[in-house]
Amino acid sequence: MHDFKELFLSKLPGPINRFAADTITFAEWLNATFQKLIGLYQTIEAFRDINKANGKALDRIGDQFNQQRGSADDDFYRIMIRSKQATNMGNSTINGLINMIARSLDIQPDKIRIESLRQYENGTLNDGEPLAIRISNIPLEWTRSDFEQNYILERIKNGVAAGVRVDEVSFVDNSNAVLSVRGLTSATITYEVKGEEQ
Repeated sequence: MHDFKELFLSKLPGPINRFAADTITFAEWLNATFQKLIGLYQTIEAFRDINKANGKALDRIGDQFNQQRGSADDDFYRIMIRSKQATNMGNSTINGLINMIARSLDIQPDKIRIESLRQYENGTLNDGEPLAIRISNIPLEWTRSDFEQNYILERIKNGVAAGVRVDEVSFVDNSNAVLSVRGLTSATITYEVKGEEQ
């Protein structure tokens, strides 16, 4: 914290008695006023940060990216805004998609896996769909409700290159249970839940 009292007193010209009671009282009032201003500016600066803003301040950040809140709370709305930022970058490569998911959820990208359904097995190409991918290891704790899961799935679908189909997305929680969401290009989404093996 800046001490404007001492700064003010040190700048007074010689004829003014810096130790007079009235001078010290004025310097203390000036210091208190400046401390309030510093607090206000720090709050304004914090509300410009997506990780610190909340409520209407966060809504204004979302408006800058044309991302409406809907029924999302502040925590998930931050994810929505970050995902919109990442999608707007327009990088639809594998690394771009991984970075989009990681940036959206504010997680490390090294654990997210993207695999093609058509792969080489023992030197021969299997008969998997050539332009279909499987995405796994997305942390489930960031997608608690159906609204949140569906939002992330739509954002992933919109982030892939044209012509590429997302066949499966797997969310993983801390207890190693897996929630698989299949058939994302169809209207039906089937959840397959696998519990932790004992």
